[in-house]
Parts: sequence; structure tokens; C-alpha cells
Amino acid sequence: MKTGERNEVFFFPYDANRAFLRGLRTLFSRVANVVSTGDSVAVKVHMGEYGASAYLRPPIVRRVCDLIKEAGAKPFVTDTTTLYSLGRFTASKYLATAAFNGFTKRTLGAPVIIADGEQGYDGEWVDIPKRVSNCSLDKVKIARKILDADSMVVLSHLKGHELSGFGGSIKNVAMGCVTKESKAAQHSVNRGVMDISKCTGCGKCIEACAFEALSVLEEKVVRDEKKCLNCNNCLYSCPEKVFSLPLQAKEKFQVYLAHAAARVLSRFRSKVVFINFIQDVTPLCDCITPSGLPIIPDIGMLASTDVVAIDKASLDLIAQTKPIGKFASISSSDILGKINGTDSLIQIRTAQELGLGSMAYELCVTK
Repeated sequence: MKTGERNEVFFFPYDANRAFLRGLRTLFSRVANVVSTGDSVAVKVHMGEYGASAYLRPPIVRRVCDLIKEAGAKPFVTDTTTLYSLGRFTASKYLATAAFNGFTKRTLGAPVIIADGEQGYDGEWVDIPKRVSNCSLDKVKIARKILDADSMVVLSHLKGHELSGFGGSIKNVAMGCVTKESKAAQHSVNRGVMDISKCTGCGKCIEACAFEALSVLEEKVVRDEKKCLNCNNCLYSCPEKVFSLPLQAKEKFQVYLAHAAARVLSRFRSKVVFINFIQDVTPLCDCITPSGLPIIPDIGMLASTDVVAIDKASLDLIAQTKPIGKFASISSSDILGKINGTDSLIQIRTAQELGLGSMAYELCVTK
């Protein structure tokens, strides 16, 4: 790519004398041209699991919605349902969890819409025309309300993730803008391998499975492979460790993430902006309660129209910051990847290979 707007990353560092709301206005002004007058703008954000605490605070999202309205567009705050059966499994559950966490039309000044419908299957299948790294993911089902939007602003809280090393803009789009079927397809490389010799037939995994894919036969668990949607609730609930991740599961998962993100973003072409928040950086994702103690001090906010550049810049800034607390002894150019046992740049390199952007960026500090 040529040096230009797509690989500029605008950075607002946090310090004692700079208000983050003013910083958001400054950052948004650098990328606001992606939003046109009259646009229906999907403000994509993870609104936090029930009982979580590190998700982006509602005032941040409110300020972005206000800025979009000032630009003459119409924002709606959105996300999709989950594969696991906790506080965001259906649209109605998610809306209740979102309200509990402070995300309502009143607090945000914009509607809150769960993009894939009540059960999480409302969307449209689209083919993935270009694939690399032996990826077998050939299509994704984009959530209906996101598919129908004119433009999108992706707000991502940077944090660790057990399966992908870290979660930033790429993962926010790949997993957060599709329906349950496509979440399951991306997680297919993570489907737990079963060691039946360890099974005691306790039934804990059956209680955890929302898709009735597990049963007990002759005091051993049996899985219906067609019903399984790869949520891995069984893996996390089994006291005997019957289930384990396949070899290279985390690395393959990142490849799938990049492909899903590429297809979603192709729907919007150049009408997407990404804003990453490097604050409350925990070892695990916002779906986990609790997600762990902070790894580093808060750093700041980034904005770009290049999803590859902004995620790479975010990891670089984290690498340049000394870890704190129990993480203080970690020394790595990929701190979150080291904590979670993978090379978390795989998703970034794959996204670059797919043409989503460039890992070579210019960091522009805003004043």
C-alpha cells in the first residue's frame, strides 16, 4: 500500500491534563469522512457480559454517537448474540444485560439493536472469494442489521483472548458482525477433542450445552457432531478434562477470524472507521467474568480506517509499555500472545495478506 490515509493511525495518549471526551472528538474528526449525511451508522461495540467490568464505558459510546449525529448521520449501537448460553445468548437476554451494564437508548442517545435477531440467526450468507493459509471457511452470514447499515464505526476494547491471543478490531468485526452459524464455523477449528477414557458420566457438560449436542450412553459422554456449534462450554465445564483443544487450534482460529473480517468489511468498502481503546487491558476477553487484573497501565485511544494498521499499532504500544502487578516479569513483543499461548500477530498478518490493510503504519499523535 502507498502511504496515505489508510495506513495513518491517529493516537490520543492518556495523561493527567487531557480529557478523553475531547480526545474522542479530535480522533473522530480525523476519520469522520467515512460517515455521510443521512447514513445509517452501525456503532459496533461489545456491551459486556453480565457481571463483567472491563468493557467500554457507556459515556465513551455516547460521545461517539453524538459525534455521528453532529455529522448528520443516524447512529445505532449494535452487537450480536453469543454461542455460549449466558447473558447474551438471545437478543432479549443481551438487551437486558446491556441495560444492566448501562447501555440503553436513553444513556446512549441512540437505539440499541442486536443485529442478528432474537435467536441469532438473522442474516445473509455471502461467499468468501479469496482465501489464504489453507483456510476452508468459504462463506459467512453477516448479521442483518449490520448488513443493512450504510457505514460502520467499530469501537474495540483491547484485551487478551484465550483463543486468539488478543481481541481488537479484526476480532470485533469477524466474530461480532456475524450470526451464530458463522461464529460456529470460525470456532470449528476449536471443537474440543474428546478423551472418553477420562469421562465419569457426571453430566456437567450436558448441563452446559445449549444445543443438546451431548448425551450419556453407557456412562460415557456422546457428542452429536451435527448439533454441536463449537461453543466449547463442555471444555470449560468438564471437571475431568475430557475435552481439549486440537493442535494448532488457536493459530487456525486467527486465520478464520481474518477471513471473516475481510468479507464483512468488503460489504462497506471504505465506509468503516476503527477506534481502539487501550485501557483496562486484561488477559481475557470481555465475555469472561472476571477477565482478570490489568496487565499494563492505560495507554490511550487510536483511530484509523485501516484495520490491520490499528491492531498492529495497538500491540506495538502495549509492547512498549512495562507490565504491572503479577505480569511485571513478562518481557515480550507480544505480551498478550505470550499470556494466552499463541502468536497473536497471525490474525494481523493474514488480514494483510487478504488485502485489508498494511502492517506498516504512521503513528500520528494528536494534540
